[in-house]
Amino acid sequence: MNLFTKIYRFSWLIFLILLFFLDRDNLYWVIATILLLVVLSSIAVLRSFESMREWRKYIEEESLNDNFP
Repeated sequence: MNLFTKIYRFSWLIFLILLFFLDRDNLYWVIATILLLVVLSSIAVLRSFESMREWRKYIEEESLNDNFP
């Protein structure tokens, strides 16, 4: 597991802790939590696109697509 994955997982943990103890009256906490959620969600979407691209490349290399009609 590389460093980016560790930081990414730790960021989700921080987000959950912020969500549990969120003070709705503090505008800075709310903005920080929303920004963290947007960043983590966009990274998750980009990682899924990258994974899909790698799987397509693997399927083409192994000729697994030829087995289906």
